[in-house]
Amino acid sequence: MCAAGLVWAAPKPDITQAKAALAQLPLRFEANQGQTAPEVRYTAHAGGYTLFLTARGATIRSAGSKPVTISLENSNRAPRIEALDRLPVRTDYYLGTRENWHTGVPSYSRVRYHDVYPGVDVVYYGNQNQLEYDFVLQPGADPRAIRMKFRGAPSGPGALTISAEGDLVLETSGSRIVQKKPLIYQEDPRTSARLEIAGRYVMVSPNVVGLRVDHYDRGRALVIDPALVYCTYLGGSGTDQINAVKFGPNQTLYIAGQTDSQQIPAINGAYDNNNAGLTDIFLAIVDITPGNGYPLVYFSYLGGANIDIPLALDVDSSGVASLTGTTTSTDYPVTANAFQATGAASSVDAFVSQIDPSLYGGVSLIFSTYLGGSGDDGGTGIAVSNGLLYLIGYTKSADFSVTASAYQPVLWGLQDAFLCQIDPVAGALLYSTYLGGEEQDWGRDILVGPNGLVYFTAATLSIYFPMAGYNYSEVSNLGNSTGAQDIIVGVMDMTQTGAASLVYTTYFGGSGNDDVHGLAFDSKGNLLITGYTLSSDFPVTGNAMQPTYNGNADAFVAVVNPAIPFGGFLIYSTYLGGAHGESAYDVKGDSAGYIYVTGYTLSPDFPSVNAVQAQWGGGTNLFLTKFKPGVAGRGAIAFSTFVGATGTYVPSGLVVGPDGTVYVVGYGTVGLPSSANAIQGGFAGGVDGFLLIVTQ
Repeated sequence: MCAAGLVWAAPKPDITQAKAALAQLPLRFEANQGQTAPEVRYTAHAGGYTLFLTARGATIRSAGSKPVTISLENSNRAPRIEALDRLPVRTDYYLGTRENWHTGVPSYSRVRYHDVYPGVDVVYYGNQNQLEYDFVLQPGADPRAIRMKFRGAPSGPGALTISAEGDLVLETSGSRIVQKKPLIYQEDPRTSARLEIAGRYVMVSPNVVGLRVDHYDRGRALVIDPALVYCTYLGGSGTDQINAVKFGPNQTLYIAGQTDSQQIPAINGAYDNNNAGLTDIFLAIVDITPGNGYPLVYFSYLGGANIDIPLALDVDSSGVASLTGTTTSTDYPVTANAFQATGAASSVDAFVSQIDPSLYGGVSLIFSTYLGGSGDDGGTGIAVSNGLLYLIGYTKSADFSVTASAYQPVLWGLQDAFLCQIDPVAGALLYSTYLGGEEQDWGRDILVGPNGLVYFTAATLSIYFPMAGYNYSEVSNLGNSTGAQDIIVGVMDMTQTGAASLVYTTYFGGSGNDDVHGLAFDSKGNLLITGYTLSSDFPVTGNAMQPTYNGNADAFVAVVNPAIPFGGFLIYSTYLGGAHGESAYDVKGDSAGYIYVTGYTLSPDFPSVNAVQAQWGGGTNLFLTKFKPGVAGRGAIAFSTFVGATGTYVPSGLVVGPDGTVYVVGYGTVGLPSSANAIQGGFAGGVDGFLLIVTQ
C-alpha cells in the first residue's frame, strides 16, 4: 500500500529558477556515517527542506517553520531498515576538525522499512519537493493497523484536514503539506492486471490519520500507488486505437483515433453520431480540470464508407482540431472550400480536416479536403501556426499537387516525402513540394518555430537525399549497410521559392536501421527527437544516460539544433533500452529541462526507477521515462516505469502539463487497471485505446 505525494510548499511563492530546477531532482538518501544525529538513519537534502529518516518515521525540517514528524503509531519500534538502489554519487563532509570529517558517504534512491506492522513494509522515495512512501501489504495484512501521526503540527480545527478531493492537507506555520488521495489496487495473479480498490484517508484522532479500504481479496497483496492517478480504456468490441493527443484550451485534452466499433456513443453536438464505414476517425475531448474526474465531454466520428485513419493532430488556441492521415473512402467528407474535392478510387489518399467542437453537427466540419494523386499518399504530421496548416507525409504519386514555388517539383524515387502549407479559410495550397532521393522516403513529423521556419523529420532509404546547409552528416550510412534506413532532420522556409526554401537537411543515424517517430521543442528551442535504432554505432554524446547499445533495437533520444552550423548540431544523444528490444514513439520536454519519452519495451531489464510498475509485465509493455539530459548514467533518471501485463500496450503520444502531470495515449489489450471514475469501465474487446494520467 502506498501513500505518496507528500509535497512541501515553500513559504514564499517567488522561488528562483535555480530552486525550481533543483525541485525536480530525485531525492538522494544519504547514509548516516556520523555527520548527523545518532538517531537518524538516512538524510535527504532537498530544495527548501531537509528530510530525516529515523527508526520511527520521517521528520521534515524547513527554514522558518517548525519541524514536522510523520511517525507510525503503535508500529514496530525496531524495524529492519534497508537502503535500495545505490546511486553513483558520494558526498564528502569536511566540518570542524579532521576526526569529524566524513568522506565517501553513499546515497540511495529508496529506503525500505520492513514489518513496520505485521506484514506491512513502507518504502520512502521521491524528488526534491515531494517525499513519497509506499505501504506494501502482504496477503492477510490489515490496512486498518496503519496510523500516521503528525507531530509538530499546530493544534486546533483546520490544522490537519482531508480535502473534498480526498487529499490530506496539513497547515503549518508558513508552510503547507499535501498528501495526495491514495490509489489502491491489487494485481490479478493470472494477467497482472490491476484492479482498483476504493479507499480513503480517515481522521482517527487529532493529528492522527488512518486508511480505510473497501472490500478486497485478503489472500493477495494490496498496494496503494498514487502515481498512476487515472487510467481508462476507450473503445468498443472491435479494434480501436488512439493515435494522437494534444492539449486544448480551458484545461481540455484532445484525442484522435480510429475505430471499427459501433458502440461508442457520440456526445455534445458531434459532427457525426455514427461510424459510417469500415474504420472511422474519432475525435474525443476530455476535461482535465483538477477534481472533475476526467469526464469525456465530446466525441464525434468522421469518415466515409471505407477505411479512414488519423495519424496526426494539432489544436489551435480557439479549440479547433486539425487532423491528417489516410483514407480509402471515395465519399470522405469534404467542405465547399476544399482545394481537392475527390480522391483516387484505386489508391490511398491523404486528407486534411478541421473540426470546431464549439459548433453543432455538420457545420462543425469547417474545412476538409483530399490531398493526393493517383498513387498512395498519407499525411503523417500536422502543425497549426497563425491560422495556417503545415503538413508532412509521403507520396507515390507522380501527379501529387505541387506549387510553382516547390523546392522539388517532381517525384524522384519510388516514394518521396512531401511538405505543404495550406490556408484552410481560403481553401488554398500555398506551398507544396516533393522531398526525397532515388529510393523510398517517408515524412514523419513537423513543427513550426516562432521564427516561422518549418522543422521536420523523415526516414529514408535514399543515399542521395537532398542536402542543404552545413550538415551534421551529408553522407548516408546506407552505403555500409545495404537496405538499412537513416533519419533525416531538416528545416524549410516556405516563404521562399525553389532551392532557397530548403534551409537545412542532414542524415542522422548509424550503420544499422534507424527510424524517428517523435519530434518536439525543448525549453531552449532545440529539437527533441526519438525513435529506435538497430545501430551499435548510433551517435551518442559523452554524457549519455545509456552510452552503449543493448541489442535487438533500442530506443534513442537526441537533442539537436539544426540552426548551428559547422558541427554544433548534436547537443545530446543517448540509447534507452534493455536486452530484448524497444521503440520510442513520442517525446516532450519541460521548463526545468527534463525530457519525457514513451514507447514500448520487451525487456525485463529496462530501467525502472520510482516506478508505477517496477517489473516487466511479460508482454509488449509501455514504458514512460523522465530524465535529465547531461547527467551521465542511470542517475539521470528521475522516473521510469513499465505499464502493462502479458498482452500488448503501445503508446502513440504524450503531453506534459505545467505541473508535471503526464498524459499518455495509445492502444492495447486487456490488463490495464481501470480507475473508479474511468470513461469506460473496462476492456471492451479486440484492441482498445487507452488514456493514462501519471503524476509524480
